[in-house]
Amino acid sequence: MKKYLAKRKKTSRALFNSPNVAPAAPPVLKEAGSFFVNGEVFQNDNPGGGIPGGRIVVNQMYVEYAIPQKQKAGAWPVIMVHGSGHTGKTYDTTPDGRDGWKQHFLRKGYSVYVVDQVGRARSGWNTAPINNAETNGDATLIPKGGIVQFTYERAWSIFRFGPKADEWWPDSKFPKDHLDQYMAQLVPNTEATLPQPPRKTVDALIVLMEKIGPSILMVHSQSGVYGALAAIARPDLVKGFVNVEGRTGCDLDPEQIKIMANVPMMVVAGDHEWNGEEHCRKTVAAINTAGGKSTFMGTYEQGVHGNSHMMMMDLNNLQVADWILAWIEKNVPKKPVAVSKR
Repeated sequence: MKKYLAKRKKTSRALFNSPNVAPAAPPVLKEAGSFFVNGEVFQNDNPGGGIPGGRIVVNQMYVEYAIPQKQKAGAWPVIMVHGSGHTGKTYDTTPDGRDGWKQHFLRKGYSVYVVDQVGRARSGWNTAPINNAETNGDATLIPKGGIVQFTYERAWSIFRFGPKADEWWPDSKFPKDHLDQYMAQLVPNTEATLPQPPRKTVDALIVLMEKIGPSILMVHSQSGVYGALAAIARPDLVKGFVNVEGRTGCDLDPEQIKIMANVPMMVVAGDHEWNGEEHCRKTVAAINTAGGKSTFMGTYEQGVHGNSHMMMMDLNNLQVADWILAWIEKNVPKKPVAVSKR
Protein backbone atom coordinates (compact mmCIF):
# COMPACT_ATOMS: atom_id res chain seq x y z
CA MET A 1 0.00 0.00 0.00
CA LYS A 2 2.78 2.46 0.89
CA LYS A 3 4.53 1.71 -2.41
CA TYR A 4 1.27 2.40 -4.20
CA LEU A 5 0.69 5.66 -2.36
CA ALA A 6 4.19 6.83 -3.23
CA LYS A 7 3.37 6.46 -6.94
CA ARG A 8 -0.16 7.91 -6.90
CA LYS A 9 -1.03 10.69 -9.28
CA LYS A 10 -1.60 14.09 -7.79
CA THR A 11 -5.00 15.68 -8.32
CA SER A 12 -4.89 19.27 -9.51
CA ARG A 13 -5.35 21.55 -6.51
CA ALA A 14 -6.84 24.33 -8.58
CA LEU A 15 -10.28 22.72 -8.58
CA PHE A 16 -10.34 22.32 -4.84
CA ASN A 17 -8.96 25.65 -3.63
CA SER A 18 -11.17 26.94 -0.83
CA PRO A 19 -10.51 30.63 -0.19
CA ASN A 20 -13.17 31.03 2.49
CA VAL A 21 -13.60 28.27 5.07
CA ALA A 22 -14.24 30.46 8.11
CA PRO A 23 -17.55 29.94 9.93
CA ALA A 24 -20.30 32.31 8.86
CA ALA A 25 -23.68 33.33 10.24
CA PRO A 26 -26.18 30.49 10.86
CA PRO A 27 -28.20 29.54 7.78
CA VAL A 28 -31.63 31.13 7.50
CA LEU A 29 -34.26 28.51 6.76
CA LYS A 30 -37.39 28.63 4.66
CA GLU A 31 -38.61 25.32 6.08
CA ALA A 32 -37.44 22.42 8.26
CA GLY A 33 -39.02 19.22 9.48
CA SER A 34 -38.94 15.44 9.34
CA PHE A 35 -40.89 12.48 7.98
CA PHE A 36 -40.63 8.74 7.27
CA VAL A 37 -40.58 6.91 3.95
CA ASN A 38 -41.12 3.32 2.84
CA GLY A 39 -42.61 1.91 6.05
CA GLU A 40 -44.53 -1.37 5.99
CA VAL A 41 -47.11 -2.66 8.47
CA PHE A 42 -45.91 -5.90 10.06
CA GLN A 43 -47.57 -8.37 12.43
CA ASN A 44 -45.25 -8.73 15.42
CA ASP A 45 -46.31 -11.71 17.53
CA ASN A 46 -43.59 -11.11 20.12
CA PRO A 47 -43.18 -7.39 20.89
CA GLY A 48 -41.69 -8.24 24.32
CA GLY A 49 -42.53 -7.34 27.88
CA GLY A 50 -45.59 -9.56 27.93
CA ILE A 51 -47.37 -7.27 25.47
CA PRO A 52 -49.80 -9.15 23.20
CA GLY A 53 -48.87 -9.43 19.54
CA GLY A 54 -50.04 -6.79 17.12
CA ARG A 55 -49.15 -4.57 14.23
CA ILE A 56 -46.04 -2.39 14.03
CA VAL A 57 -44.34 -0.41 11.26
CA VAL A 58 -41.00 -1.73 9.99
CA ASN A 59 -38.49 -0.85 7.27
CA GLN A 60 -39.22 2.85 7.51
CA MET A 61 -36.44 5.42 7.04
CA TYR A 62 -36.35 8.60 9.10
CA VAL A 63 -35.63 11.77 7.13
CA GLU A 64 -34.80 15.15 8.62
CA TYR A 65 -34.82 18.01 6.15
CA ALA A 66 -34.06 21.71 5.95
CA ILE A 67 -34.55 24.13 3.06
CA PRO A 68 -32.60 27.39 3.06
CA GLN A 69 -34.38 30.69 2.61
CA LYS A 70 -31.95 31.63 -0.15
CA GLN A 71 -31.52 28.61 -2.41
CA LYS A 72 -28.62 28.38 -4.83
CA ALA A 73 -29.74 28.60 -8.44
CA GLY A 74 -29.55 25.22 -10.13
CA ALA A 75 -28.73 23.34 -6.93
CA TRP A 76 -30.15 19.86 -6.43
CA PRO A 77 -31.09 18.70 -2.92
CA VAL A 78 -28.36 16.83 -1.08
CA ILE A 79 -29.19 13.58 0.74
CA MET A 80 -26.66 12.69 3.46
CA VAL A 81 -26.34 9.05 4.59
CA HIS A 82 -24.27 7.98 7.61
CA GLY A 83 -22.11 4.88 8.07
CA SER A 84 -21.83 1.95 10.47
CA GLY A 85 -22.45 2.64 14.15
CA HIS A 86 -23.69 6.15 13.41
CA THR A 87 -26.87 8.08 12.72
CA GLY A 88 -27.71 11.25 10.84
CA LYS A 89 -25.95 13.07 13.69
CA THR A 90 -22.78 12.42 11.66
CA TYR A 91 -23.46 15.51 9.54
CA ASP A 92 -24.79 17.79 12.27
CA THR A 93 -22.94 19.87 14.88
CA THR A 94 -19.44 18.50 15.50
CA PRO A 95 -18.44 17.01 18.89
CA ASP A 96 -16.75 20.28 19.85
CA GLY A 97 -19.74 22.42 18.83
CA ARG A 98 -18.79 23.66 15.37
CA ASP A 99 -21.02 23.64 12.30
CA GLY A 100 -21.28 20.31 10.53
CA TRP A 101 -21.73 19.67 6.83
CA LYS A 102 -25.49 19.95 7.21
CA GLN A 103 -25.26 23.59 8.31
CA HIS A 104 -22.54 24.40 5.79
CA PHE A 105 -24.41 23.03 2.78
CA LEU A 106 -27.53 24.91 3.88
CA ARG A 107 -25.54 28.12 4.14
CA LYS A 108 -24.30 27.55 0.61
CA GLY A 109 -27.88 27.35 -0.65
CA TYR A 110 -28.47 23.59 -0.84
CA SER A 111 -31.55 21.88 0.60
CA VAL A 112 -30.37 19.06 2.86
CA TYR A 113 -32.02 15.74 3.73
CA VAL A 114 -30.27 13.75 6.48
CA VAL A 115 -31.41 10.18 7.09
CA ASP A 116 -31.07 7.41 9.64
CA GLN A 117 -30.55 4.09 7.87
CA VAL A 118 -33.49 1.70 7.89
CA GLY A 119 -33.52 -0.36 11.08
CA ARG A 120 -31.31 1.98 13.07
CA ALA A 121 -31.80 4.82 15.56
CA ARG A 122 -34.81 7.05 14.77
CA SER A 123 -35.84 4.73 11.95
CA GLY A 124 -36.64 2.12 14.59
CA TRP A 125 -36.11 -1.62 14.43
CA ASN A 126 -38.01 -4.86 14.79
CA THR A 127 -37.39 -6.48 18.19
CA ALA A 128 -39.02 -9.79 17.26
CA PRO A 129 -35.81 -11.70 16.40
CA ILE A 130 -34.27 -10.86 19.78
CA ASN A 131 -37.46 -11.53 21.73
CA ASN A 132 -38.03 -14.83 19.92
CA ALA A 133 -34.52 -15.96 20.83
CA GLU A 134 -35.25 -15.28 24.49
CA THR A 135 -38.74 -16.81 24.43
CA ASN A 136 -37.62 -19.99 22.68
CA GLY A 137 -34.27 -20.26 24.45
CA ASP A 138 -32.64 -20.49 21.03
CA ALA A 139 -29.57 -18.30 20.57
CA THR A 140 -29.42 -19.20 16.87
CA LEU A 141 -32.37 -16.86 16.33
CA ILE A 142 -30.17 -13.90 17.27
CA PRO A 143 -28.67 -12.25 14.17
CA LYS A 144 -25.31 -13.75 13.22
CA GLY A 145 -22.55 -11.77 14.91
CA GLY A 146 -25.04 -10.22 17.33
CA ILE A 147 -25.77 -6.50 17.28
CA VAL A 148 -22.48 -4.66 16.91
CA GLN A 149 -21.57 -1.48 18.78
CA PHE A 150 -18.21 0.24 18.39
CA THR A 151 -15.86 0.40 21.37
CA TYR A 152 -13.30 3.17 21.77
CA GLU A 153 -10.60 0.73 20.74
CA ARG A 154 -12.37 -0.45 17.60
CA ALA A 155 -13.35 3.08 16.59
CA TRP A 156 -9.75 4.20 17.02
CA SER A 157 -8.55 1.62 14.53
CA ILE A 158 -11.34 1.80 11.94
CA PHE A 159 -11.67 5.58 11.96
CA ARG A 160 -7.87 6.15 11.92
CA PHE A 161 -7.51 8.42 14.90
CA GLY A 162 -4.01 7.10 15.53
CA PRO A 163 -1.62 4.15 15.12
CA LYS A 164 -3.11 2.38 18.14
CA ALA A 165 -5.79 2.88 20.77
CA ASP A 166 -5.40 6.07 22.83
CA GLU A 167 -2.48 7.27 20.71
CA TRP A 168 -3.21 10.07 18.27
CA TRP A 169 -1.51 10.75 14.98
CA PRO A 170 0.61 13.89 15.61
CA ASP A 171 -1.16 15.69 12.76
CA SER A 172 -4.67 14.44 13.60
CA LYS A 173 -7.43 16.89 12.69
CA PHE A 174 -10.04 15.19 14.87
CA PRO A 175 -11.20 17.32 17.87
CA LYS A 176 -9.30 15.19 20.41
CA ASP A 177 -10.55 16.93 23.56
CA HIS A 178 -14.13 15.99 22.70
CA LEU A 179 -13.72 12.29 22.01
CA ASP A 180 -16.23 11.29 24.70
CA GLN A 181 -18.85 13.55 23.11
CA TYR A 182 -18.22 11.82 19.80
CA MET A 183 -18.42 8.30 21.26
CA ALA A 184 -21.74 9.22 22.88
CA GLN A 185 -23.34 9.51 19.44
CA LEU A 186 -22.47 5.97 18.36
CA VAL A 187 -25.34 3.47 18.38
CA PRO A 188 -25.75 -0.31 17.90
CA ASN A 189 -26.21 -1.58 14.34
CA THR A 190 -29.75 -2.78 15.03
CA GLU A 191 -30.48 -3.20 11.32
CA ALA A 192 -28.85 -6.61 11.81
CA THR A 193 -32.38 -7.78 12.64
CA LEU A 194 -33.50 -7.10 9.05
CA PRO A 195 -33.40 -9.78 6.34
CA GLN A 196 -29.88 -9.99 4.91
CA PRO A 197 -28.40 -8.62 2.75
CA PRO A 198 -29.98 -5.33 3.91
CA ARG A 199 -31.50 -3.70 0.81
CA LYS A 200 -34.19 -1.75 2.63
CA THR A 201 -32.09 1.42 2.87
CA VAL A 202 -31.50 1.32 -0.89
CA ASP A 203 -35.24 1.01 -1.48
CA ALA A 204 -35.97 3.83 0.95
CA LEU A 205 -33.43 6.16 -0.68
CA ILE A 206 -35.10 5.60 -4.03
CA VAL A 207 -38.55 6.29 -2.55
CA LEU A 208 -37.18 9.45 -0.93
CA MET A 209 -35.87 10.72 -4.28
CA GLU A 210 -39.16 9.86 -5.94
CA LYS A 211 -40.79 12.07 -3.29
CA ILE A 212 -38.43 15.07 -3.31
CA GLY A 213 -37.08 14.79 -6.85
CA PRO A 214 -33.61 14.09 -8.30
CA SER A 215 -30.83 14.72 -5.79
CA ILE A 216 -27.14 14.55 -5.03
CA LEU A 217 -26.49 11.46 -2.91
CA MET A 218 -23.74 11.66 -0.29
CA VAL A 219 -22.69 8.49 1.53
CA HIS A 220 -20.11 7.63 4.16
CA SER A 221 -18.29 4.39 4.92
CA GLN A 222 -20.77 1.49 5.28
CA SER A 223 -23.44 3.31 3.28
CA GLY A 224 -21.19 3.40 0.20
CA VAL A 225 -22.88 0.29 -1.18
CA TYR A 226 -26.36 1.71 -0.53
CA GLY A 227 -25.59 4.85 -2.48
CA ALA A 228 -24.01 2.96 -5.36
CA LEU A 229 -26.92 0.54 -5.65
CA ALA A 230 -29.43 3.39 -5.54
CA ALA A 231 -27.54 5.22 -8.29
CA ILE A 232 -27.32 2.08 -10.41
CA ALA A 233 -31.03 1.36 -9.99
CA ARG A 234 -32.11 4.95 -10.69
CA PRO A 235 -29.39 6.98 -12.41
CA ASP A 236 -32.15 9.37 -13.50
CA LEU A 237 -32.70 10.33 -9.85
CA VAL A 238 -29.06 10.54 -8.70
CA LYS A 239 -27.58 13.68 -10.24
CA GLY A 240 -24.30 13.32 -8.37
CA PHE A 241 -22.75 10.69 -6.11
CA VAL A 242 -20.36 11.81 -3.36
CA ASN A 243 -18.71 8.80 -1.73
CA VAL A 244 -16.82 9.68 1.46
CA GLU A 245 -14.57 6.70 2.21
CA GLY A 246 -17.23 4.17 1.27
CA ARG A 247 -15.15 1.28 -0.04
CA THR A 248 -18.19 -0.84 -0.86
CA GLY A 249 -19.47 1.96 -3.06
CA CYS A 250 -16.63 1.06 -5.43
CA ASP A 251 -17.53 -2.65 -5.69
CA LEU A 252 -18.90 -2.41 -9.22
CA ASP A 253 -18.99 -4.99 -11.97
CA PRO A 254 -18.50 -4.01 -15.66
CA GLU A 255 -22.23 -3.54 -16.30
CA GLN A 256 -22.60 -1.37 -13.20
CA ILE A 257 -19.61 0.71 -14.26
CA LYS A 258 -21.35 1.43 -17.57
CA ILE A 259 -24.37 2.71 -15.69
CA MET A 260 -22.26 4.77 -13.30
CA ALA A 261 -20.67 6.46 -16.31
CA ASN A 262 -23.95 8.41 -16.42
CA VAL A 263 -23.65 9.63 -12.81
CA PRO A 264 -20.92 12.11 -11.82
CA MET A 265 -19.04 10.55 -8.88
CA MET A 266 -16.53 11.87 -6.39
CA VAL A 267 -14.66 9.65 -3.95
CA VAL A 268 -13.18 11.51 -0.97
CA ALA A 269 -10.43 9.96 1.16
CA GLY A 270 -8.70 11.15 4.31
CA ASP A 271 -5.11 10.68 5.43
CA HIS A 272 -3.10 7.81 6.95
CA GLU A 273 -3.77 5.14 4.34
CA TRP A 274 -7.47 4.48 4.00
CA ASN A 275 -7.76 0.80 3.05
CA GLY A 276 -10.21 1.51 0.24
CA GLU A 277 -8.04 3.94 -1.67
CA GLU A 278 -6.41 1.68 -4.23
CA HIS A 279 -9.69 -0.12 -4.90
CA CYS A 280 -11.67 3.10 -5.39
CA ARG A 281 -8.99 4.67 -7.57
CA LYS A 282 -9.30 1.72 -9.94
CA THR A 283 -13.09 2.09 -10.02
CA VAL A 284 -12.83 5.83 -10.71
CA ALA A 285 -10.46 5.11 -13.59
CA ALA A 286 -12.77 2.41 -14.98
CA ILE A 287 -15.77 4.76 -14.91
CA ASN A 288 -13.82 7.45 -16.73
CA THR A 289 -12.64 4.93 -19.33
CA ALA A 290 -16.32 4.09 -19.88
CA GLY A 291 -16.97 7.76 -20.65
CA GLY A 292 -18.01 8.88 -17.17
CA LYS A 293 -17.07 11.83 -15.02
CA SER A 294 -15.49 10.48 -11.84
CA THR A 295 -12.94 12.02 -9.48
CA PHE A 296 -10.81 10.71 -6.61
CA MET A 297 -9.66 13.27 -4.07
CA GLY A 298 -7.41 12.54 -1.11
CA THR A 299 -7.38 15.41 1.36
CA TYR A 300 -3.61 15.01 1.68
CA GLU A 301 -3.35 15.81 -2.04
CA GLN A 302 -4.55 19.31 -1.21
CA GLY A 303 -1.59 19.87 1.11
CA VAL A 304 -3.66 19.11 4.22
CA HIS A 305 -2.68 16.22 6.46
CA GLY A 306 -4.29 14.42 9.37
CA ASN A 307 -7.88 14.00 8.21
CA SER A 308 -9.59 10.99 9.77
CA HIS A 309 -12.35 8.71 8.55
CA MET A 310 -14.71 11.13 10.30
CA MET A 311 -13.57 14.12 8.25
CA MET A 312 -16.99 15.76 8.48
CA MET A 313 -16.14 16.32 12.16
CA ASP A 314 -12.44 17.15 11.80
CA LEU A 315 -11.14 20.63 12.63
CA ASN A 316 -11.02 21.50 8.92
CA ASN A 317 -14.40 19.93 8.13
CA LEU A 318 -15.69 23.03 6.34
CA GLN A 319 -12.59 23.11 4.17
CA VAL A 320 -13.27 19.55 3.07
CA ALA A 321 -16.93 20.46 2.49
CA ASP A 322 -15.84 23.34 0.25
CA TRP A 323 -13.70 20.99 -1.84
CA ILE A 324 -16.78 18.81 -2.34
CA LEU A 325 -18.93 21.84 -3.18
CA ALA A 326 -16.35 22.99 -5.74
CA TRP A 327 -16.48 19.57 -7.38
CA ILE A 328 -20.29 19.64 -7.45
CA GLU A 329 -20.27 23.10 -9.02
CA LYS A 330 -17.90 21.95 -11.77
CA ASN A 331 -19.20 18.44 -12.48
CA VAL A 332 -22.90 18.10 -11.61
CA PRO A 333 -25.33 19.47 -14.22
CA LYS A 334 -27.46 22.31 -12.90
CA LYS A 335 -31.10 21.84 -12.00
CA PRO A 336 -33.33 23.38 -14.68
CA VAL A 337 -34.93 26.64 -13.63
CA ALA A 338 -38.70 26.31 -13.36
CA VAL A 339 -40.56 28.63 -15.69
CA SER A 340 -43.64 30.16 -14.11
CA LYS A 341 -46.87 29.93 -16.08
CA ARG A 342 -49.00 33.02 -16.39
